[in-house]
Amino acid sequence: MSGENVVSSEEPASTPSTPGSSVDEEKYLVPYRIRPRVKKKWLRIENVPIATIAVTIIQIAFHIFSTPSVEKHLRFEPSKRTQIWRFLTYMLVHDDWYHLLLNVVIQCIFAILLEKRQGRFRVLVLYFLGGVTGVMGASCVHPNMVIGASAGVYALLISNIADIVLNSTAVRFKIYRVCSIGVLVLFDVIYNIVHIYARKEPVISWEAHVVGGISGLLIGFLIFKSDCQTEKLSERKTIFNAIFWTSLVLYCTMLIGLVLVSVQIKKCTPASDIYVKYVYFC
Repeated sequence: MSGENVVSSEEPASTPSTPGSSVDEEKYLVPYRIRPRVKKKWLRIENVPIATIAVTIIQIAFHIFSTPSVEKHLRFEPSKRTQIWRFLTYMLVHDDWYHLLLNVVIQCIFAILLEKRQGRFRVLVLYFLGGVTGVMGASCVHPNMVIGASAGVYALLISNIADIVLNSTAVRFKIYRVCSIGVLVLFDVIYNIVHIYARKEPVISWEAHVVGGISGLLIGFLIFKSDCQTEKLSERKTIFNAIFWTSLVLYCTMLIGLVLVSVQIKKCTPASDIYVKYVYFC
């Protein structure tokens, strides 16, 4: 055997390379499929509050084409509380354009947040139930006619709190939504106080606002979907069940109480005093 070094004829296996890349870079290359970037559309049909917009269009059309004689048969009047349709149709009648536009703008803005998550049917049910319960509350306190959709708007507004509570892990911008609700409510309270002390006409039915808002919160807890329906969180389900049953008892108690008070007013208040003051006991 000679002392010369024997050079192996075997060459190292070549590493597959990509043009323009070094050997170190090739160690980290992994095959993947290149997909075209799809731009997200900010306006989709499911994001449009179609149900609330439809109601808004009806309210605006009614305000344009209605006549005083038609409005007379639709507005709520204390002496005609047995005409059941008035508890709903009063929401079509508005005093002026300012009254109408203020209601429809707020209801459309907050309906965008609700209809996308909760669905159009739930939002409509809450809107109209809030309106009906709100006018029932007003009719038990103040012997005046009631017009406008403010009770339903307040139900939508305050029901956002129920949506945030039930979907706290999924809702975005929770702080901003709560702050905007607080600002609107505070502005309305200040405006109502100034309006009442100035004794301006027409009289604002603050009772409908309060009862409508309370109804919206309770009904929201009753019919809104929650994120615990898709998450296996037993503790949250227990809390939400407690909220559901508490809201059901409170809403039913309030509704039954308002019905009993309305019956008592109808029974005890003379027809000549129905627009002046109520008599609750006889």
